[in-house]
Amino acid sequence: MNRQQKVDAALEQFDKHMREATGHTFDEYTYIRAAGPSCLEHVELYGRLVDESGVVDFLEKCQLEDRKSAAGRKPQLSFRAVLILLMMHIDGGDARYGTIAKTLFARTTPQTREYLGLPALLSNEKQWYLRYHRSLNRILDLLEPWEVSKRHHVSAEEFVKAKDTYSQEKRDRAEDVVNMLLHATVRRLPADIHSRYKGNVAIDATPIKLVGRPNWKWHAVEEKRKNLDAMSTRYTREGNHEGQGHQTDEAAWEMETVVTVANKPGDNLSFPVLMTGASFQHPGRNKYGPLRAVKQHCAIFARDTRYRLIADQMYNHFKPHRFQNEIRKLGFRGVWNFSGKGRAGIHGTIEDAVCADGHLYLKWTPRDLLTATEQYQADEITKKEYIAKIEARRKYALIEKGRPDEDGFQRFTYPCITKDMMLFDPVTDKRLRRPPVIAKKTLTIGPDSDESMRIIRKLSAVQYYTEEWHAWFGLRNRVEENNLWFKSDSATDIGNPEKRRARGYAYNFLVAGAAASVSNMRRIVSHLEGEAESVAGRSSLRTRRRVDIDGNPLKHHNAIAA
Repeated sequence: MNRQQKVDAALEQFDKHMREATGHTFDEYTYIRAAGPSCLEHVELYGRLVDESGVVDFLEKCQLEDRKSAAGRKPQLSFRAVLILLMMHIDGGDARYGTIAKTLFARTTPQTREYLGLPALLSNEKQWYLRYHRSLNRILDLLEPWEVSKRHHVSAEEFVKAKDTYSQEKRDRAEDVVNMLLHATVRRLPADIHSRYKGNVAIDATPIKLVGRPNWKWHAVEEKRKNLDAMSTRYTREGNHEGQGHQTDEAAWEMETVVTVANKPGDNLSFPVLMTGASFQHPGRNKYGPLRAVKQHCAIFARDTRYRLIADQMYNHFKPHRFQNEIRKLGFRGVWNFSGKGRAGIHGTIEDAVCADGHLYLKWTPRDLLTATEQYQADEITKKEYIAKIEARRKYALIEKGRPDEDGFQRFTYPCITKDMMLFDPVTDKRLRRPPVIAKKTLTIGPDSDESMRIIRKLSAVQYYTEEWHAWFGLRNRVEENNLWFKSDSATDIGNPEKRRARGYAYNFLVAGAAASVSNMRRIVSHLEGEAESVAGRSSLRTRRRVDIDGNPLKHHNAIAA
């Protein structure tokens, strides 16, 4: 195949992928997104996502479960219409109630009103504002874990009473709704790209900041709440991110995010960065949120597509029965960071192996090699000496055999003892005169003892600070980029709390989740465009957009709108 044939094939594949992902060619899709709510195709972009997610049926089911009677004001906007309007305006950069009311008042057509099922009412902008507000609150009432006023600053007594109204069921619902929207975007991936995925993810938490002063900490029940979002707490960049009362603390919730990353380091086009799991929590109070977010990711990817989970040093410091062992049971192996006081060094011994810096080595490995990271962090050795010790201990490392099973058990093979190995008694630290006898050829690690769990807490898929570790751990940047993209880019601007002035756990989680879903779709399109450009080049791609897959001229923009 010559160069021109490769270019033509790449461009045809680009058109095919775009139609699979969006229903349109790139040029049509770009125009429709920019056309605004007066264009039926624009509204349909978000309508198809909402419909494919199944979230409307889920909310209607929840409403039936909660409804005590058929009495009350009849809704004027359906769940479906509210969610479509929300996602459409988030993509436009402003989902405030007033902006959506303006659209309902003056920026719809007979076609878009019919598609959204809007009532044929003569109304002013304020009336539409109230209708949308009431209709969105119908959704939020199904998802809000606490019963608390959002109209005034809650007293200490009211706060205590509100805490007693907590509903785990409603919190689960909110999480399911957000992840159903995320998963709808993941299913938009073209089948051949979806099938490439090897199972790597990165996880991190990001603040969803609020307008106003921060409240006191969650357990400060004797104090009046300072923020109208009464159940929110305070965020700080330091430590575990739970604010302790410093003047730089900010009012916020925190969103735990799981994203897909490349199949291997340095191959960014192998798979797009998409948010595939999310949970919502108070800043720093992440006892259960990380695992819940990972399980949401697993709901859309099969077990054979779970490989490595990359996270910062906070995540391998959790209690293992809450996170590290559980993700192993799901099929993941962690890639951890051991920087920081007390995180590196020897973590435990089991049979003829010792765990150091998250990796298993022969227990007769020289101690100065096992403690090399601690020495380096204490400035006892230079970086050059540290790297030399890291390389020297490779030959003592056990080799993993396959992935952990559904119970969290994984098998490792001991390395062959060779003449060039210096072996030391782990008790006396004296060099052995003759090679020791390894009791078994393999070692199985699983959650069957306290010693095993101490090792599982730190067990990492790659040896710390090697070139391989730097390459894999570098993929963690993708989750930080994702958090920046869906919050702070010019399209959604959801990181700006001034554009989220409504209050409550459910509102902020729903809006952040909808923004992540919109961002996912943009990144799918960007990935498809990047793949085509890598073969055809930008100039060929721009030329291609003027014709369809059969070489016929594209419709004029006015014809698309009509």
